[in-house]
Amino acid sequence: MTTNWYLGETRDYSIFNFVESNREINKANLKKIEESILDIGVQVPIVVNSNYDIIEGQHRFLALKSNKLPVPYIVSRGASEDHISKLQESKKWTALDYCNSWAKKGNKDCADALEIAKVWYEETNRKMSMIKTLELLIDTSGYNILYRLKHGKYFINKKIASEVYECVKIMSDLETGANPFGNKVVRALKKLYYDFDGINPDAIHHMTKRNFIQGYSNEVDQFNYMKKLYLKSLKAIS
Repeated sequence: MTTNWYLGETRDYSIFNFVESNREINKANLKKIEESILDIGVQVPIVVNSNYDIIEGQHRFLALKSNKLPVPYIVSRGASEDHISKLQESKKWTALDYCNSWAKKGNKDCADALEIAKVWYEETNRKMSMIKTLELLIDTSGYNILYRLKHGKYFINKKIASEVYECVKIMSDLETGANPFGNKVVRALKKLYYDFDGINPDAIHHMTKRNFIQGYSNEVDQFNYMKKLYLKSLKAIS
Protein backbone atom coordinates (compact mmCIF):
# COMPACT_ATOMS: atom_id res chain seq x y z
CA MET A 1 0.00 0.00 0.00
CA THR A 2 1.34 3.47 -0.91
CA THR A 3 1.58 5.81 2.06
CA ASN A 4 1.14 9.56 1.82
CA TRP A 5 4.22 10.24 3.92
CA TYR A 6 7.38 8.72 5.32
CA LEU A 7 10.07 9.74 7.78
CA GLY A 8 13.79 10.00 7.06
CA GLU A 9 17.04 11.47 8.34
CA THR A 10 20.12 12.58 6.43
CA ARG A 11 23.26 14.70 6.41
CA ASP A 12 23.01 15.12 2.65
CA TYR A 13 21.82 18.72 2.73
CA SER A 14 22.00 18.99 -1.07
CA ILE A 15 18.82 16.97 -1.57
CA PHE A 16 16.68 19.75 -0.09
CA ASN A 17 15.40 22.79 -1.96
CA PHE A 18 14.14 26.15 -0.74
CA VAL A 19 10.78 27.40 -2.04
CA GLU A 20 11.30 30.85 -3.53
CA SER A 21 7.85 32.09 -2.51
CA ASN A 22 8.43 31.18 1.15
CA ARG A 23 8.92 34.09 3.53
CA GLU A 24 12.34 35.60 4.08
CA ILE A 25 14.71 34.04 6.60
CA ASN A 26 14.41 35.85 9.92
CA LYS A 27 17.88 36.06 11.49
CA ALA A 28 16.58 36.53 15.03
CA ASN A 29 14.27 33.53 14.66
CA LEU A 30 17.10 31.46 13.15
CA LYS A 31 19.38 32.27 16.07
CA LYS A 32 16.67 31.37 18.59
CA ILE A 33 15.99 28.03 16.87
CA GLU A 34 19.70 27.25 16.59
CA GLU A 35 20.20 27.89 20.32
CA SER A 36 17.27 25.61 21.13
CA ILE A 37 18.57 22.80 18.89
CA LEU A 38 22.05 23.00 20.40
CA ASP A 39 20.51 22.93 23.88
CA ILE A 40 17.89 20.16 23.60
CA GLY A 41 18.24 18.86 20.05
CA VAL A 42 15.73 19.12 17.22
CA GLN A 43 12.28 18.01 18.36
CA VAL A 44 10.23 18.34 15.17
CA PRO A 45 11.23 17.11 11.68
CA ILE A 46 11.06 19.47 8.73
CA VAL A 47 8.33 18.80 6.15
CA VAL A 48 9.17 18.41 2.45
CA ASN A 49 7.18 17.42 -0.61
CA SER A 50 8.04 14.65 -3.08
CA ASN A 51 10.66 16.91 -4.71
CA TYR A 52 12.27 17.63 -1.32
CA ASP A 53 11.17 21.27 -1.42
CA ILE A 54 11.07 22.53 2.16
CA ILE A 55 7.41 23.23 2.94
CA GLU A 56 7.86 23.76 6.67
CA GLY A 57 11.05 24.14 8.72
CA GLN A 58 13.49 26.17 6.62
CA HIS A 59 14.93 27.82 9.76
CA ARG A 60 15.41 24.42 11.41
CA PHE A 61 17.09 23.12 8.27
CA LEU A 62 19.58 26.01 8.18
CA ALA A 63 20.35 25.64 11.88
CA LEU A 64 21.02 21.91 11.47
CA LYS A 65 23.07 22.38 8.32
CA SER A 66 25.28 25.12 9.81
CA ASN A 67 26.09 22.82 12.75
CA LYS A 68 26.58 19.74 10.53
CA LEU A 69 23.77 17.89 12.30
CA PRO A 70 21.50 15.29 10.67
CA VAL A 71 18.20 16.61 9.33
CA PRO A 72 15.09 14.63 10.32
CA TYR A 73 12.40 15.10 7.68
CA ILE A 74 8.92 14.01 6.72
CA VAL A 75 8.18 13.55 3.03
CA SER A 76 4.51 14.44 2.57
CA ARG A 77 3.35 13.49 -0.90
CA GLY A 78 0.34 15.79 -0.68
CA ALA A 79 2.23 18.86 0.51
CA SER A 80 2.78 21.85 -1.78
CA GLU A 81 3.94 25.45 -1.51
CA ASP A 82 0.27 26.46 -1.16
CA HIS A 83 0.35 24.86 2.31
CA ILE A 84 3.41 26.77 3.57
CA SER A 85 1.66 29.56 5.46
CA LYS A 86 -0.92 27.15 6.95
CA LEU A 87 1.80 24.87 8.33
CA GLN A 88 3.78 27.71 9.90
CA GLU A 89 1.27 28.34 12.68
CA SER A 90 3.86 28.81 15.44
CA LYS A 91 4.86 32.12 13.88
CA LYS A 92 1.97 33.37 11.80
CA TRP A 93 2.60 35.13 8.52
CA THR A 94 2.28 38.89 8.47
CA ALA A 95 0.89 40.98 5.62
CA LEU A 96 4.49 41.65 4.62
CA ASP A 97 5.26 37.91 4.46
CA TYR A 98 2.28 37.29 2.18
CA CYS A 99 3.11 40.29 -0.01
CA ASN A 100 6.71 39.11 -0.44
CA SER A 101 5.48 35.63 -1.31
CA TRP A 102 3.03 36.86 -3.95
CA ALA A 103 5.66 39.19 -5.42
CA LYS A 104 8.04 36.24 -5.86
CA LYS A 105 5.27 34.40 -7.68
CA GLY A 106 5.02 37.28 -10.17
CA ASN A 107 2.18 39.35 -8.70
CA LYS A 108 2.82 42.87 -10.04
CA ASP A 109 0.64 44.69 -7.51
CA CYS A 110 2.58 43.14 -4.64
CA ALA A 111 5.95 43.75 -6.32
CA ASP A 112 5.10 47.42 -6.96
CA ALA A 113 3.71 47.84 -3.45
CA LEU A 114 6.91 46.50 -1.89
CA GLU A 115 9.07 48.87 -3.95
CA ILE A 116 6.97 51.86 -2.91
CA ALA A 117 6.93 50.72 0.71
CA LYS A 118 10.73 50.50 0.78
CA VAL A 119 11.11 54.01 -0.66
CA TRP A 120 8.64 55.59 1.76
CA TYR A 121 10.15 53.69 4.70
CA GLU A 122 13.54 55.25 3.94
CA GLU A 123 12.14 58.70 3.08
CA THR A 124 10.41 58.94 6.45
CA ASN A 125 13.34 57.59 8.47
CA ARG A 126 11.40 54.38 9.13
CA LYS A 127 8.35 56.21 10.52
CA MET A 128 6.09 54.98 7.71
CA SER A 129 6.15 51.24 8.25
CA MET A 130 6.09 48.99 5.20
CA ILE A 131 2.87 47.33 6.34
CA LYS A 132 1.25 50.74 6.77
CA THR A 133 2.18 51.57 3.17
CA LEU A 134 0.81 48.23 1.94
CA GLU A 135 -2.48 49.09 3.64
CA LEU A 136 -2.53 52.63 2.26
CA LEU A 137 -2.01 51.29 -1.26
CA ILE A 138 -5.13 49.06 -1.16
CA ASP A 139 -7.51 50.14 -3.92
CA THR A 140 -10.47 50.65 -1.62
CA SER A 141 -11.50 52.75 1.35
CA GLY A 142 -11.68 49.54 3.42
CA TYR A 143 -8.79 47.56 4.86
CA ASN A 144 -8.64 43.83 5.71
CA ILE A 145 -5.11 43.81 4.36
CA LEU A 146 -4.18 40.42 5.82
CA TYR A 147 -7.27 38.75 4.36
CA ARG A 148 -6.71 40.33 0.95
CA LEU A 149 -3.07 39.30 0.77
CA LYS A 150 -3.71 35.83 2.13
CA HIS A 151 -6.36 35.14 -0.51
CA GLY A 152 -4.75 36.89 -3.48
CA LYS A 153 -7.25 39.77 -3.53
CA TYR A 154 -4.73 42.57 -3.07
CA PHE A 155 -4.91 45.36 -5.66
CA ILE A 156 -3.32 48.79 -5.38
CA ASN A 157 -4.04 52.38 -6.40
CA LYS A 158 -0.78 54.31 -6.59
CA LYS A 159 -2.46 57.66 -7.33
CA ILE A 160 -4.65 57.71 -4.22
CA ALA A 161 -1.89 56.38 -1.98
CA SER A 162 0.64 58.93 -3.27
CA GLU A 163 -1.71 61.87 -2.71
CA VAL A 164 -2.53 60.73 0.82
CA TYR A 165 1.16 60.12 1.51
CA GLU A 166 1.98 63.71 0.46
CA CYS A 167 -0.57 64.93 2.99
CA VAL A 168 0.99 62.73 5.67
CA LYS A 169 4.36 64.35 4.92
CA ILE A 170 2.81 67.84 5.10
CA MET A 171 1.47 67.04 8.57
CA SER A 172 4.80 65.55 9.63
CA ASP A 173 6.57 68.81 8.79
CA LEU A 174 4.27 70.76 11.13
CA GLU A 175 3.74 70.54 14.87
CA THR A 176 0.92 68.13 15.66
CA GLY A 177 -0.53 66.41 18.68
CA ALA A 178 -1.24 63.23 16.72
CA ASN A 179 1.23 60.94 15.00
CA PRO A 180 0.75 61.63 11.25
CA PHE A 181 2.20 58.18 10.49
CA GLY A 182 -0.17 56.40 12.87
CA ASN A 183 -3.02 54.16 11.71
CA LYS A 184 -5.82 56.48 12.74
CA VAL A 185 -4.48 59.59 11.01
CA VAL A 186 -3.45 57.83 7.79
CA ARG A 187 -6.79 56.04 7.59
CA ALA A 188 -8.66 59.30 8.28
CA LEU A 189 -6.77 61.03 5.46
CA LYS A 190 -7.56 58.20 3.07
CA LYS A 191 -11.23 58.30 4.03
CA LEU A 192 -11.24 62.06 3.42
CA TYR A 193 -9.94 61.32 -0.07
CA TYR A 194 -12.80 58.93 -0.80
CA ASP A 195 -15.46 61.15 0.80
CA PHE A 196 -14.39 64.23 -1.18
CA ASP A 197 -13.23 62.42 -4.34
CA GLY A 198 -9.74 63.78 -3.79
CA ILE A 199 -7.78 65.54 -1.09
CA ASN A 200 -6.51 69.12 -1.10
CA PRO A 201 -2.93 69.34 0.26
CA ASP A 202 -3.31 73.10 0.82
CA ALA A 203 -6.29 72.45 3.07
CA ILE A 204 -4.31 69.82 5.00
CA HIS A 205 -1.47 72.34 5.46
CA HIS A 206 -3.92 75.04 6.56
CA MET A 207 -5.77 72.87 9.09
CA THR A 208 -2.56 71.45 10.55
CA LYS A 209 -0.79 74.80 10.79
CA ARG A 210 -3.76 76.43 12.49
CA ASN A 211 -4.51 73.55 14.85
CA PHE A 212 -2.48 71.38 17.18
CA ILE A 213 -4.08 68.23 15.75
CA GLN A 214 -5.50 66.05 18.49
CA GLY A 215 -5.16 62.28 18.60
CA TYR A 216 -8.20 60.14 19.42
CA SER A 217 -8.28 56.55 20.60
CA ASN A 218 -11.31 55.84 18.42
CA GLU A 219 -10.91 55.87 14.62
CA VAL A 220 -14.40 57.23 14.02
CA ASP A 221 -13.77 60.12 16.42
CA GLN A 222 -10.41 60.80 14.75
CA PHE A 223 -12.01 60.94 11.31
CA ASN A 224 -14.95 63.12 12.36
CA TYR A 225 -12.58 65.55 14.07
CA MET A 226 -10.26 65.80 11.07
CA LYS A 227 -13.18 66.08 8.64
CA LYS A 228 -14.54 69.06 10.58
CA LEU A 229 -11.14 70.80 10.44
CA TYR A 230 -10.72 69.91 6.78
CA LEU A 231 -14.09 71.41 5.83
CA LYS A 232 -13.23 74.64 7.66
CA SER A 233 -9.89 74.84 5.90
CA LEU A 234 -11.40 74.16 2.48
CA LYS A 235 -13.74 77.09 3.06
CA ALA A 236 -10.94 79.30 4.37
CA ILE A 237 -8.65 78.81 1.36
CA SER A 238 -11.36 78.94 -1.30
